[in-house]
This record gives sequence, structure tokens and C-alpha cells, in this order.
Amino acid sequence: MPQPPAPAPLSAPARYVLWGLGLLFLLRVALLFSTYTNLYPDEAQYWLWSRQLDFGYYSKPPMIAWLIHLSTLGSDVEPFVRLFAPFLHLGAALCLWGAGQRLFNEATGLCAAIIYSLMPGVVLSAAVISTDAPLMFFLSATLYFYSIFLTTNAEKARLKAALGMGVAFGAAFLSKYACLYFLIGAAAHAVLVPSVRRSWNLRSLALFAGAFILLMSPNLYWNATHGFQTVSHTADNANWHWGKLFNPTSLLKFWRDQLGVFGPVPVLLMLLGIAGLVRPRAGLLHREADAAQRSALIGLTCLTLPPLIFVSVQAFLSRANANWAASAYVPASLLVAAFVVTGFSVAIRSHRLWRPALGIGLGIQVAIMAVFMLGAVSEPLTHALGLGNTVKRARGWDTLTHAIIAKAQTEARPTAIAVDNRNVYNALAYYGRDWFTANPDVPLKAWVREAHPKSQAETETPLTAETGQNVLIVSYVDGFIPDIRRDFAATGPGESLKIALDHKRTRDFTLFRGYGFQRAPRDPRTGHPLGSSLETPDDDQ
Repeated sequence: MPQPPAPAPLSAPARYVLWGLGLLFLLRVALLFSTYTNLYPDEAQYWLWSRQLDFGYYSKPPMIAWLIHLSTLGSDVEPFVRLFAPFLHLGAALCLWGAGQRLFNEATGLCAAIIYSLMPGVVLSAAVISTDAPLMFFLSATLYFYSIFLTTNAEKARLKAALGMGVAFGAAFLSKYACLYFLIGAAAHAVLVPSVRRSWNLRSLALFAGAFILLMSPNLYWNATHGFQTVSHTADNANWHWGKLFNPTSLLKFWRDQLGVFGPVPVLLMLLGIAGLVRPRAGLLHREADAAQRSALIGLTCLTLPPLIFVSVQAFLSRANANWAASAYVPASLLVAAFVVTGFSVAIRSHRLWRPALGIGLGIQVAIMAVFMLGAVSEPLTHALGLGNTVKRARGWDTLTHAIIAKAQTEARPTAIAVDNRNVYNALAYYGRDWFTANPDVPLKAWVREAHPKSQAETETPLTAETGQNVLIVSYVDGFIPDIRRDFAATGPGESLKIALDHKRTRDFTLFRGYGFQRAPRDPRTGHPLGSSLETPDDDQ
């Protein structure tokens, strides 16, 4: 019986890159176990979801909760909550390596893996747990299967690749709905390149769509049975309030932030390269690029642009967070690598400058990564490097929880502890997990300001008359205090609580008692408490 051929040995550059990625992975895991920072409130919320597995949650699909549930089977401490992040980003880099090798050559794949791994957004994302890590891994896996689909002529192999794409893309959907930009890009690729359009047939489309629908359907069912909470939350995030549209400053801020997500030099090379591709009688018509490589460049451009275009429009109309276009930088990492290694784009006259420019840019990003890692493990270095503002949202939550618990134990036992901010709720739920488990008669509750709940905490654990007889209230929003007091028959005097975040920053709270909770009427038009003129502030303070 003939033996299968032995796998080809790795080239020297591939071995060096693989060792580098492995070392970077170990450093990132070590950082999780040595940082002094707390969980961010969003991370605490994802942990809270992971305690009760479901097919969906108030603001996100379920993948993040499933992963945290697995990583915390043995321990709930912070490093294990975050443990999947470095694994997922290493996996994404390896998928890009494989996709680049199939679409172009080994050097392009290696370059793409390096660009992705040193992306500032990934440097941060590998140190926390968020929906971006699984999204980018599963999108990278989708792109890898797509590269197989595009480069194989065997029908059986192409069908397997279509099935793999559907499974990976379904997992991406369960990670974050921003994956849907990929469908727009893939459709545009098929429209623009006849050979890609001919590659698809009914069988391959059925396998891709069937696997995708099979994986996404439980989450769609969950949304349908929960009033499409996630859709409503997404609409609230869009913030398209009439009278506040058209914000060019917000658009400029979004693109400024992209320099900090993808890196200044990679962003510049990406934009120059794409500009070269769309120039008449240039770029895509470059005589050195064969048809397959031209198709790959078109495809990667089609996959990169939709998130950037759609989120830019959102930023112009209202606002946009820096990471809302993160899905663009999976294909963009490979696109920039192809521009630099193959030289197919002629957007600038001297392409010879691209490689040293990228090298300098990545060198700067390595230095930034080193500063970030050092600052994350040493509080004095954080102060010395001026990173206090960067980590302030991950500081002081454990101290706050201990202070609240001490307050609840030293005075008359409350019937509940209630908060007016979802971030505070999530942090108290995580850092007070052992105490609340041991004291079920003092539950953690969310005071609901508006007519309808605006977070999962307000939806599932609202303060009620039953639990509101003698409430210890933790108010983070001073302007809400008059509204909170109107919801009680009587309230006690306020007490200031300041939680130090560093040598100059504090997080300020007001504590007071509320007796006899009876929710006052809300304005049917605005949803706000009657008599209140205060707008709901940004929850990310």
C-alpha cells in the first residue's frame, strides 16, 4: 500500500516566524497572569453571562459566554476569564499565514501573520476578553477556507472548502454580527470577477449556506423569543437621533482611531494600495500579476472595504467606536502583505519604499507593545509612562466591591444592593460573586431609570417593591439621585465614596438608603422619570 508523501519541511523564514509567534503567545499568556488590572466592566458582564449558558444575550451573540464558561471550569479568577484571547489571536495569525500562502506565496502569508499579530488593536485585544477575538479568529478561518475554495480545481475539495467556510462563518456570526460584512465583500468579489462567480454552483452554495444557517439559527430563535433584544440594543448603539445627524468631527475621530487599531503605517499602505488598484490602466492591470493573484487582490479589497465604508457612514451620521470596523483588518492584513511582498500595486511611484516603511512601522508597533505590556504589569511604570488614563476603566472595581460589602455588613442588613449604572452592576457581580452567593437574601439589583430596561441587568434583575424595602443604593450618576429618591417612600442622607484609581484619579459614588420602593411614573414620550430633564449619559464613563 503506497504511503502518503511526507509533509514538506518548513522553510527557514517560516520557522523563525513560527518561533516568534509562539514566543509572543507565551508573553501574552504570561501577561494575563501578571497584570495588576481588574476586569473591564464588559469583561465582567461576559463572565456573568457565562454562568448561565444560552443561545443569546442582551447585547451580543453567545460565543463569548461559551468560551469563558470553558476557560473558567476550574477557576473564575481574571486570567482564566481572559484565557482564550491569546489563543484566538494566535489561531487567526496562523489562518492568515495559510490563506496568504495559498493565494500568493509563503512570504505573503508570513508577512500577513506578522502584520496581524503586531496590530495595536490585537495587542490590546489579546490582553482582555472581548467579542473581537473570536470574531477575528473565525473570520480568519473563513478566509482560509475561502482561499482553498478559490485555488482548488477539484470539485470535491471545493465542496469541502465551502462547507468549512459555512461552519467558520456561522461561528463568526455567533461571535459578533459584524461578520456579515464578509458576505457583502464575497458577493462583490463574485460580481467583479467572472472566474470567482463560475466557481460557485448550487451544491457549493447549498453547503455554505446550509452550514451557516444551521449554526446561526439557534441565536435567531433566541432573539425571536426575547423580543429581538440584540437588534434593539444595536439600534440604540447606532444613536441616530434626529437633530444630531451629520458629524464630520466624529468621522475624523473614527479614522484617527483607526491609526491606533491597525497601525499608522499599515493604514497608509492599505489606502495607497487600494488607490492603486482602482486606478485606470494600473494596479489590477499590472502585467506582473497573473489572473489568480489579480482576483485575490480584488477579493481582499472587497472584503476590507465594507466595514470601513459602513462604519464611516455611521460615524458621520452619529458616532462610532474605534473597534466597530475591526473585521476589516483580517483581510486588510493579508492585503497589505500582498502589496508589500508582491509589489502589484503602483499607487506610488517608488514601490521600493514600501518594505522599509512597513518594517519601520512594525518596529514602532513592537515598541508600543513592549511599553503596553510593561505598563500592564507594573503600576509605577503605568504612572511613569503616562498610561493611567488608558487603564482607568480596569482599576478600582475590587476596592469598590469590598467597600460596598463592608457597608452592607456594618449597618442594618439591606434587603438589596441597587446600582444605577450597568458597568457598576457588572463589576459588583463579578468581584462580589462569592459574597452574593453566600448571602442570597441581599441580592444585587439594577435601578431602572427609564420606562423600559436598557441593559441585561435592568431586564433580568430590576429593583422591585418586594426587594426594595431597605435598599443600599450605590449611585454612580449624580444627576440620577433626585429620580432615585422619587422612587422611594423615604430615603436617607447621601454619603460620598471615592475609589482611588491612581495617584490623581478617583471614581466617585454616592451611597444612601432607600425605604419602601414604589416606582414613580415615567414620561410615556421620553421614557424618563416625570419631572426629570437629565439626558441618559454615556454608560462608558
